Amino acid sequence: MIDEQDGEDGIVNIERTGPVTNGQLSVLRSLEAYGVAGQAVANLISLWEVPAGANVTHVVDAWQQLVAAHESLRTSYDTGESRPVQTVWTPAAVAVPVVEVADDTYQATWRVATEWAAEPISVANAQPWRAFVAVHQGAPLYLVTIVHHVAADNGALRVLAEQFPRLVEGDFLEAQVQPLEMAVAQEGDAEGKRAVDHWSQLWGTFAAQDRQQGDISARRRATVYTVEGLRAAKDLSLRYQVSVQAVLLAVGALVLSRIKQRDRITFGLMTANRIEDHWSSIVSSLNQCTPLSMRIDEASSPDIYMRTVYEESLNAYLYGCFDVDALKSRVNGMGIDETDPTFFSSHYNFLGQGNGEPPADSPMHTSVAWRGSAQRIGPNFHLTIAVESGLFIGVGASVDFLPGDLPAVLAASIEAGLIGLADEPPESLSELSIALRRDIESCPSALVRS
Repeated sequence: MIDEQDGEDGIVNIERTGPVTNGQLSVLRSLEAYGVAGQAVANLISLWEVPAGANVTHVVDAWQQLVAAHESLRTSYDTGESRPVQTVWTPAAVAVPVVEVADDTYQATWRVATEWAAEPISVANAQPWRAFVAVHQGAPLYLVTIVHHVAADNGALRVLAEQFPRLVEGDFLEAQVQPLEMAVAQEGDAEGKRAVDHWSQLWGTFAAQDRQQGDISARRRATVYTVEGLRAAKDLSLRYQVSVQAVLLAVGALVLSRIKQRDRITFGLMTANRIEDHWSSIVSSLNQCTPLSMRIDEASSPDIYMRTVYEESLNAYLYGCFDVDALKSRVNGMGIDETDPTFFSSHYNFLGQGNGEPPADSPMHTSVAWRGSAQRIGPNFHLTIAVESGLFIGVGASVDFLPGDLPAVLAASIEAGLIGLADEPPESLSELSIALRRDIESCPSALVRS
């Protein structure tokens, strides 16, 4: 058994070991399918603005305190056994370099951060993160962190983002709830068993198009930004008494069904699993992927459709915390050859607050912003929504799943559908126009060939 690990600043000793949580297990199993070259997809970038008057020493000390307070930031994972094990290492001095950026804008720091995030972070190490202090002409601008997804999800990053400025300004943290506590609580948990029962009963009902693995064509993402789209989504939320998240899912599914000419669409929903107060502030990955199959009946009224999607998505979230290994074993025992319960062709992820308003000159204001991806596996289609003063509607898709300019068409069609549904509510879905309200730029050929 390993009892010490060499760190940059000397020997780091084991504090404790134990099982992994359902969320950690789900991340680890999902990443197994990505292979060695695809692991960088797990790197989550954060830029936290340095409070006025703080210096580099204050910033580094704050990050040191966060690493000491949250065990997931000093945890390694042994995935060589049949069941992964996590090892928490004792706090030690951390290295946080200072990096000079080209100018004092968010975008300049973000460009450097993406370079730092390009290489995978090994979960076998006790430091599942990278960090640096971005400075311009000696003035600290941001603490930049790249954290492995097994150590934190977006909810956890929001916890860290809230604690960071408090620590910079001299506050301190009380004892924090830790992932190993959750892992022990989840062993034999009745709700987790009910979730496995629930999903195993549905597992044979998915269509082949819902789980098209093996698509290695180029991925690219088209993003639009729309203030009017957010206004419309909020209006629809009030009109139909459903969440904004459900409104966006429903319209996204409707547009996708028309483009793919399918009357049933299945999304893998990313569930946050932060409902219980005791676990809401834990710094770890609680995310899991649960399926939702939606029947798109164009003859139905928008109010019935919206309520149905909302209620069925709540039901899917209700069963969102489960042991993916137990589910795999259960469905294999039923005669279904399941290799990866975390995989679905299409994903939906409502991120909530984004990373700030897009630059004034960004094409996503009036057209569409394109970017490529080095990934060649994973979801064939990924709808992500973030919110600032408007909506960021991001459509990532493989070339085989949505050829040509279709990712941009789909993103802009969601904007059009939201506005049309809010301003000119039709009696049936079939009467809803999704004619584009903006001209879109074609996808650069380099992104398709990459």
